[in-house]
Amino acid sequence: MGLHKDFKEAQHFVSSIDWNKIKDDEPVQLFETVIRYVGGLLSAYDLSHEKVFIHKAVELVEKLLPAFNTPTGIPYQYVNFTSGEPLKRATACLAEIGTIQIEFTRLSEITGNWKYHYVGQHVYDVFIEKHYVRTFGLFPHLIDVYTGNPIGDHVTWGGMGDSFYEYLIKQLVTSKGHDKIKREMVTQIISSLEDHLLVDAPADPHAAFIALLDGKKQILQMDELACFAPGSLLLVARNFPEFAYLEKTAKRLMNGCYSAWDLTATGLAPEIFSWDDSKYKPKYYQDKKKRPSVFPVHPSYILRPETIESLYYFYVYTKDPVYQDMAWDIFNSLYTYCRTNSGYTGVYRVDTTDRTWDDREESFFFAETLKYLYLIFDDPDTPRFPFDKWVFNTEAHPVRITDIIPPAEKKYSLNYFFDQV
Repeated sequence: MGLHKDFKEAQHFVSSIDWNKIKDDEPVQLFETVIRYVGGLLSAYDLSHEKVFIHKAVELVEKLLPAFNTPTGIPYQYVNFTSGEPLKRATACLAEIGTIQIEFTRLSEITGNWKYHYVGQHVYDVFIEKHYVRTFGLFPHLIDVYTGNPIGDHVTWGGMGDSFYEYLIKQLVTSKGHDKIKREMVTQIISSLEDHLLVDAPADPHAAFIALLDGKKQILQMDELACFAPGSLLLVARNFPEFAYLEKTAKRLMNGCYSAWDLTATGLAPEIFSWDDSKYKPKYYQDKKKRPSVFPVHPSYILRPETIESLYYFYVYTKDPVYQDMAWDIFNSLYTYCRTNSGYTGVYRVDTTDRTWDDREESFFFAETLKYLYLIFDDPDTPRFPFDKWVFNTEAHPVRITDIIPPAEKKYSLNYFFDQV
C-alpha cells in the first residue's frame, strides 16, 4: 500500500513497548493476546524482516508461557504479568486453546527455539488420548484444564469452537500434509461435520448451513462466526485431493452464509441466525422471490468479518467476480448503516433501517473486515498473499509458510519449559 512512513512510526512505537506495564494490573488473556499481538508481530516481521518485531514477540510469549503449566498441557485462560502466575480456573474454551499453534510454531521457526511449538502442540495430547473414540471430531466447546475431559455436550463451529477447527485445517495446510495427527483430526472433524452438523437450506438446493448440537439434539441455528468454514473448507479442498469433494459443500455453505446478509433489511448479518421457520418468524423479507428464508435469532452485528473472509478465499481460488459483487454489497451495507462521523460502529438490530448504533468499533474491523474487503479487490492472478506461501491467522495476520520440519521433541518433564522462562 506504500505506507512506509506509517509503518516506521508503528515500528518505533513497538520497540518502546514494556509488557510489564499493565493497566490496573489486569490479567492478560492468552487467546486474545496471541491472535492479536503475537500474530501481528510475526506478520510484521515476515513482511519487513525487522528483528524488533521478533524480539517483542519473544518477550511477550515468554510472559504467557506460565498459562501452560497445567497437568494436561491445556492452558489456563489468563496470566497475571506482575506475579508471573496464571489464574487457575478449571474451565477452558475449545477455540481459545486451539488457536495459538500457528503463531507458536512460526515463532519457533524464526527463532530456532522449538519449545514454543512443543507447548502449543501438547494441547492436542488429550484430544488424541481421550477424545478419539468418545467424540470423533465432535468436540464440546468447554474442556476441563485438569483432566482434559469435556464439560457438557454442546458442539459448535461457531463462538467458542470456531477457530479450533480453523487452525486444525490451516496447520494441515502449513505442514503440507506431513502432520499425520492433523490429517487424522481434520478427517474426523470433516466427517462429523457432514454426518451431524451440515444442514440443507429448506428452500434452496444451492445453500447449506452448519447447525449446533446439544447432546444429540440438533439446533437449527448458526453463528456468523461459523462463516469462516466455507473458506477453510475450500482451502483444504484445493490443497489435498482426498478432500477435493468438499468444494461443493464449501460453495453451498458460502451461499448460505451470504444469504444471512442478503436477506435482512440492512444487508448486515445477524450475530446468530436460523432457517427454522417453525420456530422463528421473520419480520422482514427483502425480496420474497429469494429463498432460503434466513432470519435473526440475535439481531446485532458487531462488524464481524467471517463471511467476507470466506468470500476472499472463493474469489482468489475461482476468480469468479460474483464473489466480488457479494463483497461489494456487504461493503455498501457497512458504509450505509455502520459509518459514523468518526469511524464505524456495530448495530443492535440488522432487521431495521432505523439507526441502532452500539457505538463500538472492534479492533478486528481493521485487522480483518477491512483487510479482507481490500484484498478481495486485488488482482486474483497475482494475489499479495498466495495461499501456498502464506497462511492467515484467525485475526487475518498473514505469516509465511515454510518447508521447515519441526525436530523431534526431546522427552522433558512438563515443568522443563517453564523452568526456562
